[in-house]
Amino acid sequence: MTLRSPASDQRHTARRTGLRRPLALATAAVFALAPGANAATALAPDPAGGHLTAPSELTGSAGSAGSALPQLKRLIQRQADAWNRGDGTAFANTYAEGAEFITFDGTHLRGRPEMARNFQIYFDNYTKGTRLVFTKVPVTLRYPTPTTAVMITNGCVANPGEPECRPDSHSVQTYVAVHRERGWELVSFQNTRVQNLLPPPRT
Repeated sequence: MTLRSPASDQRHTARRTGLRRPLALATAAVFALAPGANAATALAPDPAGGHLTAPSELTGSAGSAGSALPQLKRLIQRQADAWNRGDGTAFANTYAEGAEFITFDGTHLRGRPEMARNFQIYFDNYTKGTRLVFTKVPVTLRYPTPTTAVMITNGCVANPGEPECRPDSHSVQTYVAVHRERGWELVSFQNTRVQNLLPPPRT
C-alpha cells in the first residue's frame, strides 16, 4: 500500500473535485498607485528599504506607444479591488482575453473564463479576509520592443490580522503587457515564492 502525505491527499481531492487552486497569487491589495487611491490601498513599506522606481529609472524605451507604467498601475489597482471583494470575474477581466496566468506552484490558467472560474473557487474557499500587499512596484520595467513591456514587482498575500508581509510570504511577480488598440493589456503573469536558496550577490 502506498502512503500519501496530507498535502498529497489534498491535491488528490482537489483533482477529483475539479478544484484547481492557484496558490499564493500575487497582485496588490494594499498599495497606492495613484493620487486617487483610497486608504484601504496604502503602499506597504519595502522591507529592504527600497522605493518605487521612477519612470526615468526604467530600462528600455516605450517608443511611440508611450509609457506602460500608468496603465499597468491602474490595472493592478483594479486587481487589488477585485481581490478585496472576492470577485473572480472582475479579477480575470484585468487581463487580455487570451492571457495566461501561472501561480508559484505551477498552476497554469489559460484565458479569462478559466481564470475567472478558478479565482472564484480560490476566493470563496482559500483567501477570505486576505490582502494582497505590494512592497515594490515596479522593481524593474523594460521594453523588449516598443509595444511590449515586462514589469517585475514584489509582494505577498497577508492573512487576516497581519499588518504586513511575513518574512516567509514574499513573492516575485512578472507581468508581460502588449500595446494594442485599447492601450496596454496584460497577456501573461508568473509568480514565484522567494526561497533565497542562493547567497546574496557580492557588492
